[in-house]
Amino acid sequence: MMSNSNEYYTYRAGQKINLVKRTDQFVVRTVPEMLTEIGISDAQQVSSASSRITCRTADLERLMSQSRHLAPTHHAYQIAETNQDFLITDRIFVRFHESTTPEQIDDFAGRYGLLKKNVYSGRDYLFQLTNHTGINPVKLVVKLTEEEDLVEMVDHDMNYIVQVCSHPTDTHYIDQWHLHKRLTHPEFDPRSSSQCEASWELLGSHGSLDVVIGVTDDGCKLDHHDFDSPGKFAGWGYFVGSQLVKNTDIGADPTRMYQEKANHGTSCAGVIAAEVDAVLTVGAAPGCRLFPIKWESRGPILYISDSKIMHVLDFIADKVDILSNSWGGAPENKYGPIVTERISELARTGGRRGKGIIFLWAAGNANCPIQHTTSVKVPYTPGWDWDPIASVSVWVGVKTARHFKNDLVGIPGVMHVAALASNARRSHYSNYGTGIGICAPSSNSHAYWRLPSTVKGLGITTTTGPTDEGPAIVTGGFGGTSSATPLVAGIAALVISANPELTALEVISILKRTASKDLSLEGYPRTPPAIFDPDTSWDVSPVAPFDKGDFIDTGDPDGTWSPWFGHGRVDARAAVEEALRLRSSVPISTVNYNSWIDEITIKNKHIKHVKTEYEFDNPVSSIPSGWSTSVITDTNLTDKQWEDLNNFIKNSGFENLESAYGAPENMRYYPYSLTIGWGEVKKEVLYRSNPSYGKPPEAFWKVKDYLLKLSEDSR
Repeated sequence: MMSNSNEYYTYRAGQKINLVKRTDQFVVRTVPEMLTEIGISDAQQVSSASSRITCRTADLERLMSQSRHLAPTHHAYQIAETNQDFLITDRIFVRFHESTTPEQIDDFAGRYGLLKKNVYSGRDYLFQLTNHTGINPVKLVVKLTEEEDLVEMVDHDMNYIVQVCSHPTDTHYIDQWHLHKRLTHPEFDPRSSSQCEASWELLGSHGSLDVVIGVTDDGCKLDHHDFDSPGKFAGWGYFVGSQLVKNTDIGADPTRMYQEKANHGTSCAGVIAAEVDAVLTVGAAPGCRLFPIKWESRGPILYISDSKIMHVLDFIADKVDILSNSWGGAPENKYGPIVTERISELARTGGRRGKGIIFLWAAGNANCPIQHTTSVKVPYTPGWDWDPIASVSVWVGVKTARHFKNDLVGIPGVMHVAALASNARRSHYSNYGTGIGICAPSSNSHAYWRLPSTVKGLGITTTTGPTDEGPAIVTGGFGGTSSATPLVAGIAALVISANPELTALEVISILKRTASKDLSLEGYPRTPPAIFDPDTSWDVSPVAPFDKGDFIDTGDPDGTWSPWFGHGRVDARAAVEEALRLRSSVPISTVNYNSWIDEITIKNKHIKHVKTEYEFDNPVSSIPSGWSTSVITDTNLTDKQWEDLNNFIKNSGFENLESAYGAPENMRYYPYSLTIGWGEVKKEVLYRSNPSYGKPPEAFWKVKDYLLKLSEDSR
């Protein structure tokens, strides 16, 4: 504890953080409705299971003593430097030294009166404090960090009051300009479009059902008409308190994926993958599947904690290709090391294909940096609060900070998405600077709710649910970095559809390298004075060195970078084109597939025989459900033909011959095993088709790095 009685410190991610104990606030582990039983009627819910009470300083200790009879109670803290809330819980993460035995861990829990809540590995645990612990979480983290020999690191399981990153506009224009260039409107510049429509034409489909996009938000209306095809959802889950209820759990209720007026997640899902069915709206990747996760929420506030994030990461680890997150906070987004390490691991090796998960985060709508330290105070709130009694917005002034921190910046496989207005200018509210990976088309509005005639732009048309205005199912006013992020998620899904062999890191690289830099670099005027705010010298954003949007060479292999736009505006057509090129690229070689077919006649004969075997109906228990297999054997080749084949392989330096995936539209077939022997070929092939296409897979052969496509007459 520091010298002042209200000043404390604790540790976060291994670093000491100075705290201030509020003398007018405390936190109780129960919801506001329960506090009415002891006469407290104005509590603020700060998580799914806890509330914060603001009171007179003279009443603090009395009310805290009273509430302890109802539920665990502790003081409220803020970070001393920024005055940002430091929302501790009664849970801590503990990482033990590698040499620690299970018996020592059990003894540790007993000595400190802790209950084991979760085990993430042999070293990483989540514990809950009890009345027997004797000290609050702030003091316990300090004690364990500084005195406990068994502990390598200890951290708080923090609660986060994060907001969805949506900025609605007043427009009801219902054309989806963000997907194509065909709109005629004075506020639309074709340079702002993501060109999804052009990418579908190039891909020959609207994306593959094999690609799954996860989205964590305030829920999703699963029965919305834009998601009503069979199998549209690969899975789903929702939180009840600290428990993540999964779609596979007994008693899981799909109707609980949606709560009245919480439509942000439904809109995000629509931007990603609303279906092409001549009804309502279309998403970026209509042919792909969705995997929504519902945080508990109240209005624009989501109730998230480190342990809840871990539940989600463990659930989706092998189930999604992409995870879209349109939420965050400012000036700091600090997560426990157990969270950032797990994200880093899954970005490399997780996902449905084992090639990593693409993690996308909204950059935020506060017109501030996401990772920067500056000498001037930078606003990070709009300056307005809602007065529930008068039912009006009241100017209270902006909050400012000098230090902005986001622990996810710099993790390979994680990309933050900024917003681009329909006029190809930076959206005024969009966060900027170090950490911005890419931008995508979205709405535009003034970050401080002024300059309506200067800050122009169209909204995003997508799905929604019932609102106060009526039973709407479509909105023309979605936006913010909330909309930009799922749009990039959908485009990433198209890239994977074009080339499923790409890793998550390769997909992100393609999105950056192919992004368009043909954008407007025009800035905005500073906020003018108003009768309620005569001195607006606080409006300093974007601050140097991010005050210009020019693309500069930072040495990044993915190309030049702008502090406003990242590597540029996501370009679906260019990204899909590059993915297809990488799939079908053939290194320079003296061997031409036509001459190979002409020269080695056994190939024609062999393939003709193989094609007769493409009626696969022999299930094998060791392969995934939904797949079937066939063993293709040809022993009818002459010795001369086999000699020609083996000599070709030997002389070319190739060690084996293998089939490569061939995928017209949503068709795929994969090699399962292969042996080549003298006078005999055995090939076992996994095959899966989409019956709606009714077409056989194209036949491909691959000799190491060479992709040899057969002519029609060889089939």
